[in-house]
Amino acid sequence: MERLFSPCWDVVASRIVEDLLVKPQTAQLMADLLGMSVPGFLVLTQSHTVPWLVLKRQAAILKRIAEARKDEEVKMVCMDNMNWCPMLALLLVQNATDVEAYVMATLVAASSEFKNFDIAELIRIEPASTALCLLKAAGEADEGKKARVSSFSCHQLYVLTLIRFCSL
Repeated sequence: MERLFSPCWDVVASRIVEDLLVKPQTAQLMADLLGMSVPGFLVLTQSHTVPWLVLKRQAAILKRIAEARKDEEVKMVCMDNMNWCPMLALLLVQNATDVEAYVMATLVAASSEFKNFDIAELIRIEPASTALCLLKAAGEADEGKKARVSSFSCHQLYVLTLIRFCSL
C-alpha cells in the first residue's frame, strides 16, 4: 500500500501532516490504511513534509516528527541528509527581499539552535546536492519563482561547490 501512495507523497503526506494538530484523525486513518502507527507515518513521509513544515514555520509538528524519530532536536530532523537539501532549496527560492535573512529567520523559527549559524555555513554542508535541489525546485516552481534562483544562491552554491571539490 505504501508503494501505491509513493508517487503522490509530496501532496498527500504534506496535506495530512500539515493538519496533524487540527485533524489528527486524518493521519490516524492514513497510518491505519498503511498498517503502521502515526509516528511511523511521520518518519516514512518526512522527506516530503519537513521542507514544507519548515517553510510554514510549523515547529510543533516538526517536534512531533523529531519525537517519532527518537531525536531530541528538531535541528537534527532538518539536517538529516534526506531533508536538508530539499528544505534549503525550497527556502532559497521563496520571494524575499533579503534571502539570507529570510532563510535564517525561517530556520530559527523551526529550531532556535539555528541562530548560532550563518547562511554560508549551512550551504557549505552539502553544496552540490543543495545546488541540484535548488535547480529542481526552481524548475518545478511557477513562472514568478523561477527567476527567484537568485544570483546570491547560485553564485554562493557554485563557489562553495568548487571550493569543496578543489579541496578533495
